[in-house]
Amino acid sequence: MFTLLKKEINSFLNALIGYIVIIVFLVFMGLFLWLLPMQFNILDFGYANLDGLFIFAPFVFLFLIPAITMRSFAEEKRSGTLELLLTQPLTDNQIILAKWLSGVVLVAFALLPTLIYFLSVYLLGDPAGNMDTGATWGSYMGLFLLGAVFVAIGIFASSISDNQIVAFITAAFLSAFLYIGFELFSDFTLSGTVALFVQSLGINAHYASMSRGVIDSRDLVYFFSVILLFILLTKVSMESRKWKTMKLRVTDFELRVNTRKNSFLLLGIGLTFIILVNIISTFVFYRLDLTAEKKYSLSPYTRDMLKNLDDIVYFKVYLHGDFPSGFKRLEKETRELLDEFRSYNKDIEYEFIDPSESPGTEERNSVYELLMEKGLVPTSLRVNEKGQSKQQVIFPGTIVTYKGRDLPVQLLQSQLGIPPQEVLNNSVQNLEYNLTSAIRRLTAAKKDKIAFLEGQGELGRMETVDIEVALSEYYITERVAINGKINSLAERRKYDTTGKRLFNKFKAIIIAKPTRTFDEKDKFLLDQYIMRGGKVLWLIDPVFASMDSLQTNNETFGVYLDVNLDDMLFRYGSRINHQMVMDLNALPIPVKTGQMGNKPNFEFFPWYYFPLVTPASAHPIVRNLNAVKTEFPGNIDSVDVPGIRRTKLLVSSKYARTVNTPAVISLNILKQEPDERLFNNPYQVIAILMEGQFSSLYENRIPPAIAEDTGIGFKALSNPTTMIVVADGDVIRNQFQAVSGTPLPLGYDQYTGQTFGNKEFILNCVNHLCDDEGFMTVRTREVKLRLLDMQRVEKQKLFWQLINILVPVILIILFGFAKTFIRKNKYARIS
Repeated sequence: MFTLLKKEINSFLNALIGYIVIIVFLVFMGLFLWLLPMQFNILDFGYANLDGLFIFAPFVFLFLIPAITMRSFAEEKRSGTLELLLTQPLTDNQIILAKWLSGVVLVAFALLPTLIYFLSVYLLGDPAGNMDTGATWGSYMGLFLLGAVFVAIGIFASSISDNQIVAFITAAFLSAFLYIGFELFSDFTLSGTVALFVQSLGINAHYASMSRGVIDSRDLVYFFSVILLFILLTKVSMESRKWKTMKLRVTDFELRVNTRKNSFLLLGIGLTFIILVNIISTFVFYRLDLTAEKKYSLSPYTRDMLKNLDDIVYFKVYLHGDFPSGFKRLEKETRELLDEFRSYNKDIEYEFIDPSESPGTEERNSVYELLMEKGLVPTSLRVNEKGQSKQQVIFPGTIVTYKGRDLPVQLLQSQLGIPPQEVLNNSVQNLEYNLTSAIRRLTAAKKDKIAFLEGQGELGRMETVDIEVALSEYYITERVAINGKINSLAERRKYDTTGKRLFNKFKAIIIAKPTRTFDEKDKFLLDQYIMRGGKVLWLIDPVFASMDSLQTNNETFGVYLDVNLDDMLFRYGSRINHQMVMDLNALPIPVKTGQMGNKPNFEFFPWYYFPLVTPASAHPIVRNLNAVKTEFPGNIDSVDVPGIRRTKLLVSSKYARTVNTPAVISLNILKQEPDERLFNNPYQVIAILMEGQFSSLYENRIPPAIAEDTGIGFKALSNPTTMIVVADGDVIRNQFQAVSGTPLPLGYDQYTGQTFGNKEFILNCVNHLCDDEGFMTVRTREVKLRLLDMQRVEKQKLFWQLINILVPVILIILFGFAKTFIRKNKYARIS
């Protein structure tokens, strides 16, 4: 068998046609990936990956591999050497496997020079090496297996004809049909579950999964099943020649019939085995995500949620068409994620729709209006069509349906002031979170209740409107004032037969920038809410200071703001100091520096009183979090309290300092360079997480005002609970548009046009407090943006095009010359 394998490989590589076939393949790949202005062009695409290779190569394989395999049996039959081969001490299985393996080796030989592409992209990354090598090797494995399947099909096609051209056409047709035929058929004639099942019968559905760097046992089983099927068909084809020979030599009709029956019985057993193995593989499977960030591995929260679905969740995705590369990537990533969802639950169904496919303007506009009524927001793009720039309207979103309820989801997470490429990457990064969030909102039987505390001068509804809207997607949000009332935060419940116990009405409460003093009775009720296991997000300003005073004066004052919470927080394990934190890493503010004609001239200067604070740990609340914008923040010290775990969440930069109150706040500091020697208090803690069982502030000293109140159910030690303390109330406050007064998204700064991580931070805090940490980890996943160094690409474009188009071809030519030289020398010595 090994001798036959060598003979098959040598017969291909000793012929000029073999090298021509491989060179044509490499020239096609080089031109389409590196020269021609197409969506596959790596240099124009701008991303440090080889997606174009793995998308385009299968279509070239449809012609390359039939050209390699068409001679396998057809040439043997035509020349009459097949009968001679069958007389050798080889079984049919050995002959078939030798020819199949030789074809597989030649496919690998054709792919080997494309590693030049891999090396080029690796070197052109920004920075060099910024490439997902794990995903690339997984994609190569998928392409290799696809080639192995096409070889098996080609071997079968060659076995049923003695004409190489017929074998080539048959193999190309069968390969094309199995690769995209099922998908085309389902797209045009079917929908829903049936369409997805028919698509799964085709090769492309399984190759697409592997080509993104995910090795799934179900895909491996499918590929090897198709290979086995065509090897079995090839064996039956070879057996059929024996039937014809037997007719001439054997007169026993029953023997001929039994031989034919045995062949078909073997095929039937093989088919049954293939079907059973594939059915079993859908229930028992293993997946290996080779991507660097494990971006195709769903979070445990998402997997559990999908497994518990009890009905169909249908996604209508309006992101399909001829888009720029960034939006094509968003479409591709969305499709792959939905396929990932389906791997855990077949009740996930989807279809991709082009809302602009209608030729008529009136019909197209009616579709647009319907989508906008359903809640999807259109986006306008500038696209080039036949050299002409035109406007294109797209709806980068999906309508999710569950049990008759619809929910619109924007897949493009537009942010003011963020570059388009970064917006697209953020959208891809948040895909799992957005789709999981939609399913959660549709399937949630009951929402937890949270409350914004009022009554002590906290931020008003309009000042927190953006975060309240965001939180209302997952929780029932209310605003509540304690006002000394026991039932403000607690309630009695019917199932408590004693009628004496109090239960918390809210899973968590948010205290957002109080400016007036808490009285002792309200503090006591708040303390007992915590003792019953209630969660609190404290957003406390230790310093009163305002930018409004600086609109007309160069100076203002920052003074200590006493809201009578210091003793509570100290008891629980933290102390907010009566200081302001200044930081060289600060938000720039516009400052009037003169006049240009009748218009004032503004310049931006870092305002050291508005530090940009960053994560202090890898805790899920702050993992992968953008910088958080603060205004006149204080700092927090930890207090050693037994049984309380403390985790720093946000800290200043290493170029920070603290200023005791009262303090003068002056714009004059912007007129001179800061003295870095003064900023010598690094990493000031701005936010801290505390977890454990807290001791009541009122142990052994219940306030007289409520000492006589029965039914309080005083607790001195809390149930296990959690609280987060932030030494800045403005972290949760959204800005207002300067002209219209419209509330802006939380974290967006209208002067610099930047969006900071305030919103994500607050959402993560509340998710953590409400025991939704699993859901929170979905939001904090990171997908690294891997780009080419476009400046280097522009300077060296011709060089890299020549390297990747010519070098692979030259390597094959040199190999051919070397093999011919060695072969001639070998036979010269023999002669």
